[in-house]
Formats: sequence, structure tokens, C-alpha cells
Amino acid sequence: MNGLLVAFLTALLTGIIEILGNDAVFTWLTLKPVLIAGVSAALSYLLKSMATNSHNQLFTKEPVSV
Repeated sequence: MNGLLVAFLTALLTGIIEILGNDAVFTWLTLKPVLIAGVSAALSYLLKSMATNSHNQLFTKEPVSV
């Protein structure tokens, strides 16, 4: 849950900083791409988490405990 939140907030804050740096107005047209980036980052994190095991190995089964 922590990583999901970090991924979303990083994309969101980056977009907001970009909007402020360009002296743009906060409208739906300027915020929509920022929100899409935030959701995309969160989904990417979820997909990565689902595709790795507890040892962070991609597409590998959990090791057998002895």
C-alpha cells in the first residue's frame, strides 16, 4: 500500500509542479493528464507487485520453505 501511494503521489506532485512552473491555471484540461499519470504510475506499481515474488524476482514462484 505504501509503494502504491508513493507512485501515485510522485506522479501527481510532478505534474502539479510542472503546471505551476508554466504559470498555467488549474483547470480540468491541465489536471487531467496529471491524474492519468498518477493512476498509470499506481497501476504500474500494482502490476510489478503482482508479477514478482517476495524476493523481488520477476515471474518466479515463491521459494520452497524447508
